[in-house]
Amino acid sequence: MSRSDIAVVAVAAIALAASAAPARGQLADGAANAQANIDGFAVIGKGTAVARPNRLEIDLEVSASSELSADAIVKYRDAKKRLQDAFSTLKMKNVAVEERGLLVDQKGQAYNPYYMDTPPARKGKVEVQLRRKLVITVSDIRSMDEEALLQLVAKLLDVAQDAGGKVGGGDAMSYYSYRYNNEGSKLVRFILDDYESLQEKAYGEAIADARAKAGRLAKLSGVELGRIAGIREVLVSGEKSSAAAMALYYGIMPSANDEEVPRKRLESSRFQEIPVRVELHVRFDLAGPTKTAKRGAE
Repeated sequence: MSRSDIAVVAVAAIALAASAAPARGQLADGAANAQANIDGFAVIGKGTAVARPNRLEIDLEVSASSELSADAIVKYRDAKKRLQDAFSTLKMKNVAVEERGLLVDQKGQAYNPYYMDTPPARKGKVEVQLRRKLVITVSDIRSMDEEALLQLVAKLLDVAQDAGGKVGGGDAMSYYSYRYNNEGSKLVRFILDDYESLQEKAYGEAIADARAKAGRLAKLSGVELGRIAGIREVLVSGEKSSAAAMALYYGIMPSANDEEVPRKRLESSRFQEIPVRVELHVRFDLAGPTKTAKRGAE
C-alpha cells in the first residue's frame, strides 16, 4: 500500500471510532449544568409591558469666566439667577429647575491629541471658569397629547435660550472617545420612573411564556412537565445599562458622571411607549414516567 492509501485507512478508522462513542450535547452553561439540562427542560421566557413616559428632562448649562476669580463668581451668580427667574415667571407647577454639581475649571483647557506629552505653556493669567448643569424637569406628561407637548417643549427651550442658558450642556466629545449606540446629543429625554408594576407584569408574562414553551417540549417528548427547578435573570429593563455592559466587555471606560445620583428609571429620546422587558432562563423538572416506560411496565 502507498502512503496515501495508509493515510486514508487511518482517517477512516478514526472516524469510525468517533462515531461509535456516545453522543453528548454541547451545553452553553458547561458541564456543571449538564445533568440538570438532561433531567428536565431549560427554556427562555420573555415578557413585555409598555407605558408612556411620565416626565421629561432638558439639560442646560450656565457658565461664566474671568481672569479675576471674584468677577467670575459675580457673573456666574447673575447668569444662574437670570435663568432661574425666567422659569419662575412661567408659574407652571409641573416645571422645576434642578441643580447639579458646580465645576471650577480653566477656560479653554481641553485635551488636544496633537500634544501627546504636555500642552504648551500659556502666556498671561489663567481665566477661571465656573460651570453648573441645570436640568429642567416637567412632570405629568403621560396624559398630554403630542401637539400640547411640542408647544410646551418649544416654550421651555425659547425661555432657556433667551435667558442666556446653553441648551444641551455637557462637555464636548473628546477626540478619541467612543460611545456604544451613540445617537447624537439628545435635546430632550423622556423618563419612565414609575414602572415597578409594569416590571411585575413583565415577570409574570415571562414565567407564563417559559411554562408554555416547556409544556410544548414535554408534550412532544412524551413526558410530563414538573415544577420549576431554577430561574436566572437574563435581561431586566432598568437593572443594567447595555452601553455600560458593552463598555466593560470591550474594555472601554464608560463616561464618568459623578454629579448625578443613580436612579432606577428608563429613558427614551422619543415620546412614545417605553417597553419594560424581562427575559428569564427557567429550568423545569420532569414529573412522572415517560410513555415508553409505561408501555414497558405493562
